Formats: sequence, C-alpha cells, structure tokens
Amino acid sequence: MMSSNSSPAVWLATTLCFLCACSSETETAGQSGSGGGGSEPSLAPGAFLSTSQYDCTATGPFAPPERPHAQNCFADPSCTSRLITAHRIATPFAPENSLSALRAAILLGVDIIETDLRLTADGEVVFIHDGEVDRTLEGTGEVSSMTLSEIRAMPMQVPSGIPQGDYSCDRTPTLDEIFGLAAGRIVIDLDVKNTQAGIITAQYMADQGLNGDAFLLCSIGQCDEIRAAVPDARIMSRPKEPDEVAGELLYDPPPIMVHVDATEAFLTPEIIDSIHSIDAKIFANGMLRADIEAMLTKRLDGYGEMFDEGLDVLQVEYPHLALTGLGRLEPGSL
Repeated sequence: MMSSNSSPAVWLATTLCFLCACSSETETAGQSGSGGGGSEPSLAPGAFLSTSQYDCTATGPFAPPERPHAQNCFADPSCTSRLITAHRIATPFAPENSLSALRAAILLGVDIIETDLRLTADGEVVFIHDGEVDRTLEGTGEVSSMTLSEIRAMPMQVPSGIPQGDYSCDRTPTLDEIFGLAAGRIVIDLDVKNTQAGIITAQYMADQGLNGDAFLLCSIGQCDEIRAAVPDARIMSRPKEPDEVAGELLYDPPPIMVHVDATEAFLTPEIIDSIHSIDAKIFANGMLRADIEAMLTKRLDGYGEMFDEGLDVLQVEYPHLALTGLGRLEPGSL
C-alpha cells in the first residue's frame, strides 16, 4: 500500500523496481562492473558502480566523469545540453537523501541531484523528504519536534532493493555536509518543504558563495518569502496549472527554471517560448513515463523522447538508465 508520505511516482517506480528485481537478481554479476550474463549488459546499479566506490568504506576522490557541458549549464541559457536530475539524490544506489547516494550520483556524472529541506526543533536545516522520520530513519516522530542531535542519532533505514553495501555511517545530512561534498562537483535542487529552512539555506548559499552550485524549488508563497529575505536567491518556480505559468515568470530576477508537468497542456509552443524568453529552463518529471518504460521493457529511448517535447531538464528515479539512454554512460564504464 502506498504511504501517505510517498508520491505516486516514487511508489510506482519502487514497485516496478521490486517486480523486475532490478537490483537483487543481477547484483552479484554487476558488482564487478562486467554486467550480467547473456548477450545484453545488466542495467542494475551494480553494473555501473561497485558499492565500495561510494558507500561508507569509500575513500574517494569523488570526482565526476567529464560531462558534455560545464557545471553551470543549469543557469546558462546558451547551454542547450539535456540535463538529468536524480530524484532524492540516487535512490537505486543507496538510502534516499544520504551522502552515500550523493557520492554515487557524483561518480555517475549526474548533472543535478534533488533533495528536500526541513527544519529541526532547534532551527537546523536537514535533508529529509517526509515530515516524519518513520519511513527513512530507525526511529519515529516528527522532524520539526526533534533536535538535530536526536535526528542524527538515528541510522538510516536501508531499503532491501538497493545494492548490498556498508551504509552504517549514513545519517540525515546537514547543510555543511551536503554542500561540502557537492560544491564544484554536482548541482543541488533544493525542494523547500519548510519555508524557514528555505530562507536559512538561501542565506547560507549567499554567505558561502554557493549560488553557482544550487537553486531552490519553491511554491509561489515560499518563493516570495525567500526572495524577501535573500533577493538574489536562485529559484525554480512550480506552477500547478498552465494558466499560472505567466505569473511565475515575473520574479525579478527571474527563476532559472520552471517546473512543469510533462503534458500537452504545459508543453505548448506558447508556454515553452515564454519560459525560454526569460532565459529559464523547462524542468519536468520522467518517473511515470521514461523510468517506467525503462524498467518494464529496458527501452531507454523514452528519456530522449521527453526532451524532444521541449524539456531542458528531466528528473528521474533511475539516473543511470537516463544517462545511458542519452549516450553519456554505459555499464562497466566507471
């Protein structure tokens, strides 16, 4: 049964991963990087990275492979590369929103990782999706009612579908930890679950000179409050309906991205042109389309086909499959 804290995209993608046994059946062969048996290479996570490259035993260096574009492509209107965002960092490889997952995303060459901002009872920013810790940590309770030290005392739950490895060091990350590892290596999409957490993070980015490494995804009200506190904060707006797009392009400075649904109603020539006219990129989810097709049929062309509809940035649950479909990665290449 789908948890009330899980999005339909995540639930469906996770269910398909389980049904297809995307990790467990091929992991032994995949860990060596040689792929599974037979004429086709394995598409399991272990065929791309060994856990020893990114789990708690890994020592680095954690350097991304060469990308076909500069890291600042996400904010450069002249850069037309197709960018891949890993939802909740890299969930097929390690516990969601963990530093192990972040190390895996960097090594894969993912362009952007998406993660979630919440605030503890003592005013500290932490990276966790749900309002409660029950699903992802070894504990129970509301994030907002716990101190940072209480949350950090809870190990992360290790989902059965991810590659076997050592995740014992993983705890809910802090701002210093996420940016300390990501800065200069990968861009961060910061999904604002708590407005004050978004404001604190925007100020942290400004103070530390990190605006080139991240941006904040916020609703209209959240974006207004964040911009009131940090006027130059880099934001991605999220219109819920096509007729809301025009209003969300009026921020000054404008959003660097606009998160739309990948539907005909949003991806009209008029809306695409209006977003590009303010030098913003168009961002959408591929979890319910390209990811599902890839898991069910191993057909990876669906990722490129979604970009062909007018997208600039695609968020996926299976970044290794998306990068493979775009010709940027192949099993056994890392």
